[in-house]
Amino acid sequence: MNIIYVQSYPVYHDLIDEQEFAELANRDKWMPALTSQRGYPSQLWAGGHVAMETEWQYDNLPGVPVRIFKTDQSDGKSRNHTSQALVAAAREAQADLFVIKGIDGGIGVQLAKELLIPKKFPFAVVIGGEWYHPIVKHAAVVLYETEYQFQQLTRRSLRFWRTVVPEGKMIRLPKSVDTRHFTPDSDVQKTHDVIAAGRLISNYKNYQSLFELSKKLKVGVIGGGPMLPLFRRKYPEVSWFGPISYSEMPAYLNKGKVFFHSGYRDHYPRTISEAAACGVPPVAFEDIIHEDVLPDKIGLRVSKSGYVGQIAELLDNKEQLARKSAEARAHAEKKLHHLSSLPAIREMISRVLTARKVSG
Repeated sequence: MNIIYVQSYPVYHDLIDEQEFAELANRDKWMPALTSQRGYPSQLWAGGHVAMETEWQYDNLPGVPVRIFKTDQSDGKSRNHTSQALVAAAREAQADLFVIKGIDGGIGVQLAKELLIPKKFPFAVVIGGEWYHPIVKHAAVVLYETEYQFQQLTRRSLRFWRTVVPEGKMIRLPKSVDTRHFTPDSDVQKTHDVIAAGRLISNYKNYQSLFELSKKLKVGVIGGGPMLPLFRRKYPEVSWFGPISYSEMPAYLNKGKVFFHSGYRDHYPRTISEAAACGVPPVAFEDIIHEDVLPDKIGLRVSKSGYVGQIAELLDNKEQLARKSAEARAHAEKKLHHLSSLPAIREMISRVLTARKVSG
């Protein structure tokens, strides 16, 4: 069985170029590498401004062929961009299963609607920030990351257009990070009370909470984007680090005493796991990030009305801060390492193979 993993969003949606994407070590690469290691040849496909073919190698895992196809648009929301070249290649590929990461990106939706669904071709989806799209009901397997996603997808809704996903299709997928790259670093000085990270894009993230925190605490923000020049002028008290390369990310995360996810939409950003792996206790809003994502022992879930005081109180409690730091690192080493997605991969392949035998 040959498997192709497909990125639903183009690589530049995350404000990186094709070469940076090809070099990143993350779950998007480990999953096809681990799949190949199990004896099922796999590739990773994505869209970008330019076409590119390369191979990604990590440690002793099998090399992953990476193909980037040119997208068709240059304007509008990048998440909606599509690639006819990718769909055309999919028609010719000798694949037995497609795994789409992100259910609402233009590339993934286009592939599902134009090829996979009409041909009744088996595919799996990896649920990210958005947890529902009509293509989900056609998926053979739904890989989810949080209990919130599971509940939303499997419960009945008053929304007549939303189909309940059978629990038998659902498989929990851990948020893997490279715990050998993201590590605590005692040589890096804790220059900031709070570190945050994210794309600085209008009408997408919640930045006001960071501005409020900076009135009382030393705040640093990792990330680039169109709002960066304005924020640097308007909020000079915040350390705007700009876009930081993957190789430098651990050093910048280690500058913070705590990591703060200020978003109101993303229920499990990868940076929470990266910060935990660095021993930097994650902090997030309690009604956005749930306990299964951010256990109390590794960080802090705060209210939208009292977060400034709650974070300040944690920072003042040196013993508790040190304890959460150690627990965060231990949690990452146990549950978030680069092999943590292997059980989900095994289960996904088993279910697809079983379904093929039944239908055959």
